Amino acid sequence: MKQKTLVRALGLTLALAPLASIAAVENLTYFGYAKWGNIYTDNDEHNDGKGERNDVIRATQGYGNYRLGNEMNWWEAGIKADVWQQGDAYFDTTIYLGSGQSWGDIGTVQMWAAGHGLLDTQNGAIVWAGERFYRRHEVHMIDIKYWDTSSTGLGIENWDLGFAKGHLAWMSPDSSADGRTLHNIDARLSDIELSESADLTVGLNYIFTQNSSYDDSNITTSGAMLSALYRQAWEYGSNTFAFQYGTDALAGGLMSAEGGSNRKYSTGVEHDGYSWRIFNSGDLNVNEDFQVMYSIAYQDKNLDNQEGEKWFSVGARPQYSWTEYMATALEVGYESVEAQNDVGTNDMYKVTVAQMFQAGKGVWARPSIRLFATYSEKTDEWNRGGEVYGSAQSISKKNVDEITFGFNVETWW
Repeated sequence: MKQKTLVRALGLTLALAPLASIAAVENLTYFGYAKWGNIYTDNDEHNDGKGERNDVIRATQGYGNYRLGNEMNWWEAGIKADVWQQGDAYFDTTIYLGSGQSWGDIGTVQMWAAGHGLLDTQNGAIVWAGERFYRRHEVHMIDIKYWDTSSTGLGIENWDLGFAKGHLAWMSPDSSADGRTLHNIDARLSDIELSESADLTVGLNYIFTQNSSYDDSNITTSGAMLSALYRQAWEYGSNTFAFQYGTDALAGGLMSAEGGSNRKYSTGVEHDGYSWRIFNSGDLNVNEDFQVMYSIAYQDKNLDNQEGEKWFSVGARPQYSWTEYMATALEVGYESVEAQNDVGTNDMYKVTVAQMFQAGKGVWARPSIRLFATYSEKTDEWNRGGEVYGSAQSISKKNVDEITFGFNVETWW
């Protein structure tokens, strides 16, 4: 299987060769991201007692994970090339490969093309189509993408409205509940300047099923979500505050996390209701050698079938640079998930210390090579019986403390 996958990847690489011959060298752009290493544990319940963790530490039924010393392996790499140009109008194509947690698992994760300068009165506007990571917003420290519509689609970006940039897209993802095809209409206004150092982004998503012929008339087939992001830069760092309100199939939707309770689209289940959530995150630059990354998040998902939950997460990562290339970070995080039907609350806290060698000072310096150790405690009182949309049910209270240690590299380019 791996050999076939590698052959397909090689074939795709060879298919890119004509792009390099058509486009000038300066119009080729390479980019990517990678995190790779090993995590070892003293808890024999993980990975059949084999000594390594093959999942991340988080509160059961939770969403994010405090990622320092707590990441699974992944890499992705891509190329963008201008493939045609006439005057000011041109087309480029982006192809992105990515992996699973196993080294040989390789697949295409993005393939899309965009036309620039095609509209006489809107030279900055872009017309695009294909499979792409579409305008995602995330909190890096807890590894959550809270506005994630990535899928196959078609759209127009960067329409100059004077006071803002307009973006309109038609996306076609699969329902995470039953695999049914959805339509997601995504409308956004970005770059709304509030001051020299602050801006606002607002957006509305509406999803619906193409074929709503479910056996049960009570099954949810549509939903909407309103999102607003306020970004503020200041002398000592930056901060982003996000508010989202979702209904029915988008109650708690459009959020993804590594191994988390991903319910981006909730059609195919009895899921009417609403949710609201906030994310506040940023970095504080105390001085040249000392910085702090921080995050606080809360979601209240209230469903008419009593299967929602209240989720809370708070944490910080102070980091001190000993030299230009060597730093120590301490990450502390807490997360809790309370079931709507009062069967219990799950929680987790973890403390990680990491010694790092990285490309310069600061919490965003990459590449970063890390050696880390973590202490964590978890308490479980409920679960969904192994089902993403299963009923919340009480379980015998379980407390687990664990020590993990390991190493990894994180890099982007």
